[in-house]
Amino acid sequence: MSAIVAEELSKSFTYVQKPQGFAARVSSLWSPQRKTVQAVRSVSFEVEEGEALAFLGPNGAGKSTTIKMLTGLLTPTSGRSSVLGLDPQRDRKKLSFLIGSVFGQKSQLWYHLPAIDSLRLLGAVYEVEPAEHRRRIGELTERFDLGELLDVPVRKLSLGQRIRCELAASLLHKPRLLFLDEPTIDSRI
Repeated sequence: MSAIVAEELSKSFTYVQKPQGFAARVSSLWSPQRKTVQAVRSVSFEVEEGEALAFLGPNGAGKSTTIKMLTGLLTPTSGRSSVLGLDPQRDRKKLSFLIGSVFGQKSQLWYHLPAIDSLRLLGAVYEVEPAEHRRRIGELTERFDLGELLDVPVRKLSLGQRIRCELAASLLHKPRLLFLDEPTIDSRI
């Protein structure tokens, strides 16, 4: 079974273009100029279970947008996708229990709380049985060398430390599939 199937996946965004000059700003009140940007254009690929896939490209190439469509955070303008046999938009809640994700610019950890508090909260969100939850935290703490970091407020962690905690958080519920957006944001991980 394919873990991911993307068929002609596209995403465009429309926004109101800011007019230049006073007269243009006044006239734009009645007829705003809209501009459409094509973020992803007809992307098709398949990933089998056990395979790894990396998107490489310049800023603005649509890498993050594609990942957000595959995780159900964005709805494609056209095309379709399947992740672990589910439609990411229609089955978003069910899919969230099967996947993990780390977005380099968007934290799942509470900024002012110690990382351990976020891990406890995520264990409850993902309905991880308490004994299994404690075991997983211990395993992930050892794997990512988080020992002394868990009691530090996330805002006081270095970027590399925060990303290690983010990885642990994304793996806490034993997802079948892991999405990493900007995994090389810090070379120390």
